[in-house]
Amino acid sequence: MTMSVIGVISANAQADSLQDAIKGGTFSGELRNTLELATKSDATAAGAFNNAKVLGSALTLDYLTGSYYGFKVGMGSETGYDWKLQDNDTLTTSGGENDHRDTVNTTNLYRAFLDYRFRKEITDTHIRIGRQGIVSPLLMNSGVYPMKDSFDAAVIENKDIQNTLLRVMYVTKWNMRYGDDNNGSLTQTSKSYHNPVVSLYMDNKSIKGLNIEAQWLANHNDENAGDPPTAVTAKDYDTSFLGLTYKVLDTNWVVGAKTLSANFENSANTGYWGALVKNTFNGIGVQLAYTSVQDAASFPGTLGHVPMFRAYNPGLQGEYYAGLKTTSIAADYGFHIPGFKTTIGYTSWQQSAQGIKHSRGTDLDGGYEASLRVDYKSQDIKGLSALMQLSYMNYNQNVPEDSLTVLRTSVNYQF
Repeated sequence: MTMSVIGVISANAQADSLQDAIKGGTFSGELRNTLELATKSDATAAGAFNNAKVLGSALTLDYLTGSYYGFKVGMGSETGYDWKLQDNDTLTTSGGENDHRDTVNTTNLYRAFLDYRFRKEITDTHIRIGRQGIVSPLLMNSGVYPMKDSFDAAVIENKDIQNTLLRVMYVTKWNMRYGDDNNGSLTQTSKSYHNPVVSLYMDNKSIKGLNIEAQWLANHNDENAGDPPTAVTAKDYDTSFLGLTYKVLDTNWVVGAKTLSANFENSANTGYWGALVKNTFNGIGVQLAYTSVQDAASFPGTLGHVPMFRAYNPGLQGEYYAGLKTTSIAADYGFHIPGFKTTIGYTSWQQSAQGIKHSRGTDLDGGYEASLRVDYKSQDIKGLSALMQLSYMNYNQNVPEDSLTVLRTSVNYQF
């Protein structure tokens, strides 16, 4: 084993030097902008979108060295700016207009890692240690809003098995995007873990047309992990995810299914499952999907600012509340414009009385969401992309205003 490691280092040393690694490094960055406007609703499920009137921007700058002895170093900073479109800084959930997911005034180091890649003749493996982004169903940093969160972690990734990605994640801290002092109501919300969060992930495409994703995550801490959007007191739990997507050979048909479970130390366990079917007719993609969460408890969601673990519904409303069943249909079309896609969707909700009780009173029963999403990636200006989401949610509640309309638009430029 020792001789193998020495061989790897020696081989890499002949090809690289520290000076060349620094000179051969690459700089990149992104300018991110998000506008969010929403009407005011009295429904309990309206959440952070409610009455939002915000515009936020962020600039990210990244540097990655070239390889030296198989090692690379990555650094990245991000600076957020609030354009003060809101009348006050009070959170929308407290009756204000500020959705603090958009309006972050701070600068932070969101990337700082050491990456080591073994020679492929020995193993297709690399190890990354430090502050980094992670994308997986149960553990994921967010790229939807101007500022990004990150994790202090050790991640081992292996591709020795053909068409299979294996990943081990060992997380000691979640660095939230809000910074130390955002709008006076949030202070130092980043979360350090006394017992590191551990996760195993597999992405397999060995069978033609079939994609299998599986993941397990364990959070064994006396305090909550900081992530569950529907059960903020959740602590000491294991979650699992299994997702299957199959493209029927020689056809346009795609079928999918997913199942999840959450086992809590001091509260009721819960489960979740969903299924979808998709096809394309004359360039129009059509999808029908169904999801169901057990009555006992809400699913805690993905660790990170992304609570949707491969969402099936096309809208903005989460599908992880206790006792919630969603039926959705979506259609997309590109209008023969390169890089352009429009998706319209409709999702209806049914929720049991027990589910409403066990989701802290979040009541979606009998409601629905109608949504429009437009994605655009410029073919002429490299790095320019735009996203527009418009949703109308009717919560079917006995309150003065039981509906909510949300417009969220992002324009980003990578360089």
